[in-house]
Parts: sequence; structure tokens; C-alpha cells
Amino acid sequence: SQSQRTHLGIPGKNGGFPLDTYCAADTVLSLQKDVGYLKLWLEIYVGAYEKCLDVDFEKPPTRLDEVPPVMSLLPDNMLQVLRHQLLQCVQKLSDGLEEEQQTLALLLVKFLIIVCRNLSNVEEIGTCSFINHVITMTTLYIQQLKSRTKEKELADQTVAEEFVRHTLTFCESLYDPYRNWRRRAAG
Repeated sequence: SQSQRTHLGIPGKNGGFPLDTYCAADTVLSLQKDVGYLKLWLEIYVGAYEKCLDVDFEKPPTRLDEVPPVMSLLPDNMLQVLRHQLLQCVQKLSDGLEEEQQTLALLLVKFLIIVCRNLSNVEEIGTCSFINHVITMTTLYIQQLKSRTKEKELADQTVAEEFVRHTLTFCESLYDPYRNWRRRAAG
């Protein structure tokens, strides 16, 4: 609902985010305490900017009609909350992530891709430790897949492949934000 979206600090029909700092502080506090709430917030945010993901490297990059907001319009301390959650996913991955944690990790990477589609956010995201955590998770996913039996591999392969594809897109967002390489490869 629109009221739920506004309370979560998610863009509404008019775009933009509520600038009320009380709402933003309340949102971050809720996101820190409740992983389910964080997952819901991320699902709504990612859903609102799904077109920004563009993870198909076989197609030329698409032009964005709508650019995601600058970081200052997101709830305060949002990056700290996300970095903490991503770090927890990294720490738990070596023991095997549950399906819910795998979904959360993928949502976090999707969020980072979307935020980086606004070029003014790239430097801020790039200076954080997100890329280190994402690369660590990707490496662990690949190691786990290589050591699995064929039956087990088929069950986990889709999640791992999707995470790796989004990791590549995140790297592209950080290191080639204008997507020059993809344009050249597309001809």
C-alpha cells in the first residue's frame, strides 16, 4: 500500500523519498532490528527500480528512463545497516546460507546495483567495503558449487548463478558505470 511504502521510505507514485528525518530515523531503526522488515524494504525498493538491474550481458545496455535517487534521499545510516547485513551473510555463507539469507544477500546486491545506476552514488558505494563482501560471497558460492555432487549442484546452481551474474553487474556499476565495455562488446 502507499502508506506502507511511504513509511518504509520507498518511492511512491510521485517518485522521491520522504524527507522527514523522523521517518527516516524510524525506518533505519526498524531495519536494524528486524531482518524481515529490511527484506520487505529491499523488495519494494528493488521492485520500484527493477529496470535498473540490466544483468543480461548478451544484450546492449538499456537506457534508463528513471534514475534512482541520490544517497542523501535514502534513510540516514542505511549503508551501515546494509553493510552489517551483508557481512553477516558472508560470515554465515561458509556454514551454508539458508534460503531466506540467500534471498537477502541477492536483494542487497540488487540494491547496490540500482543505487550505483545514479552515477553520483558510485563513489560513495565504491569507498565502502561492499565490493569486498560481495566478492567474498561470490568466491564462496563458486567454491561450494565446485565441491558439490551433481544432484546437490543442480539445487543450488540457480541461486549461485544469479548471485554471480548480479555480482558482475555490480562490478560493472562500480568500475564501468557508463557501460563502455558492454557497448563495445555489443558492437
